[in-house]
Amino acid sequence: MNRPISTRTHGMIDYAWATTAGALPAMMHGATATAHLVRQAGTAAGLNAMMTNYEAGILRVMPMKGHLAIDFVLCATLLMSPFFLPRSERRYAVVPVLLGAVGLLVSVLTETLSPSERIQGFTPSRELSEAVADPDIARAPHLRSHLE
Repeated sequence: MNRPISTRTHGMIDYAWATTAGALPAMMHGATATAHLVRQAGTAAGLNAMMTNYEAGILRVMPMKGHLAIDFVLCATLLMSPFFLPRSERRYAVVPVLLGAVGLLVSVLTETLSPSERIQGFTPSRELSEAVADPDIARAPHLRSHLE
């Protein structure tokens, strides 16, 4: 499937989405649980964006596929939020549902590899990937010679 949203555009959408989710709870008077849910979702989305290996990332420690997986889980949770929010706050349930729908749509339509991942591949550290691939290397460094 051709995915029309680039990772650069996804980064801009991520920060706008997180800012919107952070600002909306101020308008929800009397809906503390819904406001708390939306505010925490915005915080999680902002941190997720900052730690992703793409053009908008700051720390760049998580691959784009991991970022999209977290986006998917976060937005699916927001879509299901009317089922676990208090009955007295159901009139505000449209806010997390809309945020979840927009986030889910953007996640599904975004490229799964950032430009840096396409060029060189992404591994957080060589030592970590070697230790995961072969745990004996971590215990016996003299076995590393066959890799070099």
